[in-house]
Amino acid sequence: MRIVEASRRLLEQSPAAPVADVAAAAGVSRSTLYRHFPDRDSLLRAARAHQPRDAEERSERSLPPGQLGRERPVSLEGIHVFDVVSPPVLPEQLVAEAQRIADVPLALYVLDIDGSHLLRVAGPERLPERIAAPLAIGPELDSDGLSQLRAALADRPGIEVVPLWLRGRATGVMLTLGRPRRPLAEIARQAAAAITLADRYTDTFARAQRRKQPRAAAEIQQSLLPPRISRISGGEVAGNVLPSYEVAGDWFDIVENLDGVWITLADGLGPSTRAAASSAVALGALRASRRSGGTPQDALMLMHRTLKEMPGPAAEMTAIVARWDPATFQLELVSCGHEPPIVIRADQTVETVELPVRRGLGGRASPRPSELTMTLSPGERLVLCSDGVFAAAPGQAGLGHEGVAGAALRSVRGSAADTVRQIHRAVLDASGDDLRDDATVVCLGPE
Repeated sequence: MRIVEASRRLLEQSPAAPVADVAAAAGVSRSTLYRHFPDRDSLLRAARAHQPRDAEERSERSLPPGQLGRERPVSLEGIHVFDVVSPPVLPEQLVAEAQRIADVPLALYVLDIDGSHLLRVAGPERLPERIAAPLAIGPELDSDGLSQLRAALADRPGIEVVPLWLRGRATGVMLTLGRPRRPLAEIARQAAAAITLADRYTDTFARAQRRKQPRAAAEIQQSLLPPRISRISGGEVAGNVLPSYEVAGDWFDIVENLDGVWITLADGLGPSTRAAASSAVALGALRASRRSGGTPQDALMLMHRTLKEMPGPAAEMTAIVARWDPATFQLELVSCGHEPPIVIRADQTVETVELPVRRGLGGRASPRPSELTMTLSPGERLVLCSDGVFAAAPGQAGLGHEGVAGAALRSVRGSAADTVRQIHRAVLDASGDDLRDDATVVCLGPE
């Protein structure tokens, strides 16, 4: 019943959600799900046949416009908790409420900003303060990463993982000592929403995500980055920057508007605090243009003019904007000096997009953007990387386009998040502890 209910809720919000996401939302492994439902069609039939048992469950179903209010509140409402609990003490309050429901000891964990550890925010000390974890997408887990985490914790008897699932990603987990007496899926979902809201009002969660102090430039960079995993109409976008505590010239931005999904990746010159400040200024210019109805070309040119207005030495960077229309599958690429992206077709063939590398932004001369329009259909992937991934200078990964393509093809499911993870694993394998340039990867995966 828990699997069916989780699938019903998730599929109402995202009809194209893969079975792996359903398993993660239900708090079970994919193998457990497949023992009950041999294929996606049988799961869909069960979800459609399932009828909510009471008014509270009916209120969780998708409703037509004008009927979004619940008939009565659920026992824990994320927004209500945020209103009545001071944000700094929210972790302890969530753990106390979850322990009351589960009737077993548990702790709330978030992921380190580099995706390498679970860090305890609240809960009893008998649960570890820090747990090494398989590589996540920054401080977020996708369904594949969640499965890998469960496998990594299999040698810790009695510990169960309850993800805090929100829009196709887990922003943290609850670890229980023993099987909960009652399901925690609902409070975990509400906790994910409450934490997302509270993060704008307190440093409690951000502090917990840092196992060491970042450089000031890296902290600026972290504040610029969007959610690392984003469910969008017709697919998924994922992206991340490594390393997380050092350097700070790169940034990326993801947003879905009525005119399509905008993905921007910029590669700043140098690891200084000035480079991070230039990134903040350029991101502001991008958003100002985009929110005023500008085109990708308009946005890049406003970024250029804004960077030129900065005092001191020239603040230069390369940038690429991709705009994808989920209705027509049309992909528009506009680049100023950036490395050409890679497209992985549905048959696993790889194309390096023929996009001339011209002047970047912020220099003396005005750039002349390279432009290209193509099709990106379901089952295909667009991969954007910064120079720190491709180039082979000291402190860079040196994967080249072939190495990036090979890493992307190692993703069995081919999701955007797992593609980013596989490329970043290759980056870490190639550079070891000597990564001295930002290595940024963003992937768009229509489904």
